[in-house]
Amino acid sequence: MKTVPVIELSGTPFDMGLAHGRALKNLIREFVDSVTEVHRMNNGYLSVDKPPLETFCMKNLGFLEKFSPDLVEEMRGIAEGAGVTFREILYLNSFLELEDLRAPSVGARVLPDGLWGCTTFNVTREAGEGGRAYIGQTYDMEKYYEKFLCLLRITPEKGPSQLVVSFAGILGLNGLNSAGVGAVINKVTATDARPGVIYPFIMRKALASERIGDALGAAIFSPRAGGINYQFAGSGVAFCAETSAAYYQLLEIDGSIAHTNHFVGSDMRRFETPNWLSHGGSMVRRQVADNFLKKHRGTLNPEKLKELTRDHTNHPRCICAHGFPGEDPRTAFHTVFAVIMDPEAGWLDLCPGNPCENGYERHAL
Repeated sequence: MKTVPVIELSGTPFDMGLAHGRALKNLIREFVDSVTEVHRMNNGYLSVDKPPLETFCMKNLGFLEKFSPDLVEEMRGIAEGAGVTFREILYLNSFLELEDLRAPSVGARVLPDGLWGCTTFNVTREAGEGGRAYIGQTYDMEKYYEKFLCLLRITPEKGPSQLVVSFAGILGLNGLNSAGVGAVINKVTATDARPGVIYPFIMRKALASERIGDALGAAIFSPRAGGINYQFAGSGVAFCAETSAAYYQLLEIDGSIAHTNHFVGSDMRRFETPNWLSHGGSMVRRQVADNFLKKHRGTLNPEKLKELTRDHTNHPRCICAHGFPGEDPRTAFHTVFAVIMDPEAGWLDLCPGNPCENGYERHAL
């Protein structure tokens, strides 16, 4: 069974970053040294080297310092602990915002076989077995990213403790906290992308919240850099928030909801980048997941949701995503991990890689 390294972080923001950087130093340095080629291989129009990309990412720094000085300090600690530059750590943390550099209107022609991604689900108490609420997702990226997977166990000087799934050197991808808040995401590519607050900052600020409303507010009321769909659960309520850089829409939830990689809100469809999606895989995954959640309403539990994460409808562009045979791991989209959480109980079940091939391991606060 594959295992995921668990990193204990505590103390000041800089101290937490320093411990992160030291614990995962070799992985972070490998990530920094290799990720530029991955970005280039997945964007036929991106011919620049790492320094200009770092400069592009540094345009976000003023927004980040205003949004969360503590998280900026944590990134400085990661850089020192790993022996890399702060610019390189900010570059790693901007990995999804760099997706927005793919030129509008050319995605389908440049990458006809690429670009499928995450499937999220949010199950309220009304739909969960025994009145339990769950939230989770499959997280799909180039298979290359899987080797950098880690779990951060965070005990800050103030605020709730957190379990945060991440990649080495990155502040956080999704997770839950001791206040009973859970959060997951999908990438959606909006036409109004701009310098602003990057997604790992929003995720970590949301997971530092004592209240579900503050977590939601961190996502929808921030000066975002680009489009992300955020799902939140806690305190008996749930939200699915489609965001572009400047706008958002809360989708209605009737017991449960699934989301994939296209805007579905009537107010948000206008922000979808033309031709960004080169096939209907996102639409298939959303329908399959929504139908599954509706069919099993009232009996949804962790084992049922694990079954959903293994679904192969429309293979390989499916919920449990696989690249095409023989495809380079730097371009092959795979499920690099799957996670199912019970925020109120304070645990998550984490599966590295494809759930059809690997098992889940439980981690609790």
